[in-house]
Amino acid sequence: MMASNASTAQTVWPLRTWVLCVLGALVGLAIDRFSDPAPIEPEFLRRVIAALPMFLSTAALAFGLGWRRRRPVAALVVALICGLLGGGVFLWNGVPGHGSSVDLWHLVCGAIAAAALLVLFQAAQDRSLAGGAPSAPAGVLPRAVRAWSRQAIHYEDVHGHLWTNALLIGASALFMLLSFGIAHLLAQMFMLVKLPFLRDALRESAVVAMLCGAAFGAALGLLQDRGAIIAALQRVAMLVLRVLAPVVALAIGIFLAALPVTGLAPLWATGGTTPIMLAGAVLALFLANAVVGDTALEETRSVLLGASAAALGLFLLPMVGIAVFSSGLRVHQHGLTPERLWALAFLIVASITAIAYAVAILGARGWFARLRRTNRMLVFVIAGIALLLSTPIFGFERIATAHQLQRLAGGQVAPDKFDYRALWFDFGPEGRAAIRRLASGSADATIRRHAAETMKLTDRWAVPPMVVAARSGELLDERLTILPIPVEMPPALRKRLVQYDACEETGPCLLHYVPGEDLAIVVKLPAPECGDCAPTVRLIRQENGEWSNDSRYLAQGDAARRLVAQIRAGAVDLRPVMARQLYIGGEPVGEPLSTAANGAETAEAP
Repeated sequence: MMASNASTAQTVWPLRTWVLCVLGALVGLAIDRFSDPAPIEPEFLRRVIAALPMFLSTAALAFGLGWRRRRPVAALVVALICGLLGGGVFLWNGVPGHGSSVDLWHLVCGAIAAAALLVLFQAAQDRSLAGGAPSAPAGVLPRAVRAWSRQAIHYEDVHGHLWTNALLIGASALFMLLSFGIAHLLAQMFMLVKLPFLRDALRESAVVAMLCGAAFGAALGLLQDRGAIIAALQRVAMLVLRVLAPVVALAIGIFLAALPVTGLAPLWATGGTTPIMLAGAVLALFLANAVVGDTALEETRSVLLGASAAALGLFLLPMVGIAVFSSGLRVHQHGLTPERLWALAFLIVASITAIAYAVAILGARGWFARLRRTNRMLVFVIAGIALLLSTPIFGFERIATAHQLQRLAGGQVAPDKFDYRALWFDFGPEGRAAIRRLASGSADATIRRHAAETMKLTDRWAVPPMVVAARSGELLDERLTILPIPVEMPPALRKRLVQYDACEETGPCLLHYVPGEDLAIVVKLPAPECGDCAPTVRLIRQENGEWSNDSRYLAQGDAARRLVAQIRAGAVDLRPVMARQLYIGGEPVGEPLSTAANGAETAEAP
C-alpha cells in the first residue's frame, strides 16, 4: 500500500479550486507583463523585474501544493520562501544577456532547493495535522531542530509528496494544454459564423497567459480534491518501475561486464560519456527506490526484485566512477569551463549518493530500511548543495577563467590554438574582462592580436579575421582542386569558400571558376573513408562586386555524382537564354519566367 498523505486524501474543497484558478490567472498576467526587463534601468531594478516571473510562478505553485485547511499562513510563508529561492537566482546572479553569470543550471538548482523545501514542509505539516508531531521545533538550537525533524519528517511522507507533486504538476499541465486547444477550436467554430471576438482575444498574449494560468490553477485544485486519482497513478508508476528493475539491472550488468573486453575507448569516442552515465545512474536510482518502497509494508518479498534493487544501487559506483574519469580527461585535455565545473558539481552529488547507497546495501540484513534512512538524509544534503549552487558563491566563471589563463601562460596551449571566443562569450563577465586584459596588456603580440579581434565579434559563431585568413590560405590550397585550369583566386572568393555552405573548414573540395565570371561551382567532396557518401554541388554568386553569402543547391546524391563527373570532364558552359519578367507599376515582380507559354514561342523583345 502506498504511503498516504493529505494530497491524496479524498476531500472536496471548492474554495481552494476557485482561489487557485484566480491566482493562476493573475500570475499568468503578471508574468506576461514582466517578461522583458531589458529596457529597464538601473541594474538592480532590472534584476528585480527579471526575478518577478520566476518568483511569482514558484511561489504560486508552492502555495497551491502546500495549502491545507486552516493553514493558509504557514503555506503562504513557505511559498514566499520558495519563490525567493527560485526567483532569487536573478537577484544574486543578474539578468541573462546583460553581462551576468546566470545560466540554466542556476535556475535548476534554485528550483531543486525550492522543491525540497516544499516537500519537507508538506511532510511536516501532514504529521502535525495528524497529531503525530509538533508544528514547529521547540527551539532554534541544532539539537532541538534535529529532534523535531526526526518526529515530523518521515521518509514515506517525503517520498509520497515528491511523487504526488510531480503527478499533480504533470496532470495540471496536460489540462492546461487541453484547455488551450479547446479555446482555439471554439475560436475557429465562431469564425464559421463570422464571430471573430474569441480568435482576436487569443491573439493577445495577456489573454493566453491568463487562460493558461487559470486552467493550470483550476486543475491543481480539482485534482487535489480527488486524491484517489493521484494515488492510483502513483501506484501504477511504482508498479511499472518495479517491473523494469530486473530488465534494467541485467542490461547495466552486461554493459559493465563488457567494459574489460571492449575497453573504455568506445566510450570516449562518443563524446558524451558523462551525461550518458549520469542518466543511467539516475534511472538505476529511481528503479531501485521503486522496489524498496516507502515503508516496511511496501517492501517487495520477491527475491528477484530485491536482488535487482541491490544490483542497481551498487551499479551506481562504477557508473559514476566512469563519468568522473571521463570528465577528468576532458579537463586535463581542454581545461576548466563553467559547464565542466557544473558537471563536476553534479558528479560530487552523484558520488556522495553512490557511496551512501553502497554503504547501506552492503551492510547487515535490513538494507531496505537503511536505504530509506539514507534517502531521507540525502534530501537535506542535496537541498543544501542546490541552494549554494544557485548563488554566485562558488563563481564558476571566475575559477574557469583563471584556469584557462593559467594554461595559456604556462604554454599548455599555444596562443594561436587558444579558444578566445569561448572566453569572450561563454565565461561571463570574468571572461570578457580577461580578454580585455589580454588585448591591452599581454606581452605576446599574437595573444594581443587574437584578443583584440575577438572583442570585435558580435556573436559566438562569428569567426575572427585571423582564423579566416589562416583557413583561406595554405590550408585551403592543400585540399582544393580548381577547374578547368588552376588560377589565382581573389581573396574575397577564398574567404567565401571556407564558409559552412561551400568548402567548409576541412575536407577535399572542388571548384569550377573562370576569372572574370560572377559565379562559381563548389563541390564539397566526401571524406575518403566514407565510400557511400555523395558530394554536394552548390552555386555561389557575386553580387555588386562581393561574393554573396547565399548559395543554391544544384544536386545531391547520385545526381551530384553525375554532375561532378561532367565538371571534371570540362562539360560546363554558360549560355544566354531568353526570359520574361513580370512588371507591376514599372517594378519587376517575382522570378523571371520561361520564354514560352503553352508551347507557343513568344516574340523577342525589341
